[in-house]
Amino acid sequence: MTTLGRYPRVVADSPALDYPYAALPGVDQDTFVRSNIPVWAATSDLAATGTGVAIGTRIFLRKTDVVTYISFVAGNTALASGTAGWHALYDPSGTLLAQSAAQGSTAWAANTARKLALTSPYTISVDGWYIVATSTTASTVQTLIGCAPIVTASAAVHTGSKALGFTFGSATGDVAPATTGTQTGVAKCPLAIVS
Repeated sequence: MTTLGRYPRVVADSPALDYPYAALPGVDQDTFVRSNIPVWAATSDLAATGTGVAIGTRIFLRKTDVVTYISFVAGNTALASGTAGWHALYDPSGTLLAQSAAQGSTAWAANTARKLALTSPYTISVDGWYIVATSTTASTVQTLIGCAPIVTASAAVHTGSKALGFTFGSATGDVAPATTGTQTGVAKCPLAIVS
């Protein structure tokens, strides 16, 4: 470790002076909290995925971060007649690390955050772009707030870049898949918050 701590570059360029601290105004920055996009960028009510289909997004996490909760926020459409659901944390390659308890028929109202505890907190072992995901099985799957980027995974913006949002799985029920498998890029990126 250097005199700059974990940040290896010019201190004035440190994200601590900007993002993630400006991403969630009013949040106590002495506690661990990260979002994949700033809350002010969550300007879209994203179309729902199919029932039992997971939607994932990438979030940068640092070594020693301890993830206890994952939150997603429903948009203008509430979940209706739910039978299963979960939030989960995956490593950068798409391998399941931890998931929440099964949600079964638990309600999820419109314009409401669903903050779920992982079955046990997970300590990040290496810096990287981790994946957080959610899935709902219901007659009406809730919409999510987030951003709607134009570019999807099939039109990467730079060598090595990946889609901000993608879907995977089918008929996932109350158990997150062991791996994401094929990630299908979509032009939607839900706001995700880990704490």
